[in-house]
Amino acid sequence: MSIELEIIRGIQSFRFGFLDTVMMILTQLGDQFAFIAVGLVIYWFFDKKLAFKLVFVFIISALANEAFKVLIKRPRPFIEDASLLVGEATHGYSMPSGHAQNTAVISTTLYQAYGKKSRWLKWVLWIALIIVPFTRLYLGQHYVSDVIFGVLLGIVFAFMIGKLVDLMKDKEHLYGLFVMIPLAIITLIMGLFDPVYDEVKNMFVAVGGMTGFLVGYAIDKVFIQYHLKPQGIKILYRALIGLLGVVILYLGLSVLFDFIAQDNIYLDFIRYAMIGLFGAAGSMYVFKLLKV
Repeated sequence: MSIELEIIRGIQSFRFGFLDTVMMILTQLGDQFAFIAVGLVIYWFFDKKLAFKLVFVFIISALANEAFKVLIKRPRPFIEDASLLVGEATHGYSMPSGHAQNTAVISTTLYQAYGKKSRWLKWVLWIALIIVPFTRLYLGQHYVSDVIFGVLLGIVFAFMIGKLVDLMKDKEHLYGLFVMIPLAIITLIMGLFDPVYDEVKNMFVAVGGMTGFLVGYAIDKVFIQYHLKPQGIKILYRALIGLLGVVILYLGLSVLFDFIAQDNIYLDFIRYAMIGLFGAAGSMYVFKLLKV
């Protein structure tokens, strides 16, 4: 571990204020919120089933990430040496890196779908797969072995669970609900044991958002059935409508829920479930009504 700490110190020897800011921005590419944004863009404009695959792989990958962290219980580098922390401290354990794993899931899944057809996308995915793990080292959030393990797990899950989704054929929406609903129930039950808010918030946000999305996906596939791919100016209309809907829901529910309770994991779950539901079903219903 001392060697890995020295590697982080070596990387941070090039630190300066502006670079700190850049690294803190770039590291968000591996965050679950960036993941949700990518999923919605693919869903609205390109391929609904690919968006489903991305979300389904993410669910399994995230569960495995949390399980490994609890089993290994490795403290983060800045816990060992407080001088290594750049930016805000992150809760939870260090191995494997969730940001690196998320980036590997996105990069591998999109590379399988589009990488061989688009040279520029291939390079963007490769660059992201290098930069995001590097930012975790620079910020003192993870060791080298954490990010390597995270990347490998993300690649393995993207291939394995991706193949499983392919085997679901035209019943993927049912399998999604079969996995998601019990997971949502278990997550909500966990909240009854009075957990520390900052330690479980991201899990409730992620599970809530994924639950809403997969329920919405099933509703869209069975009832709404809108498959038009926008062209020309309709691309802009759809982007504005979808983004506006998400922003209104997020801000509106945030203000409303803050009146009810501050830092409440159940309200976080509901807020992101509603956003996910709109992203998959509500948005498609509006697009269909407006013919965009």
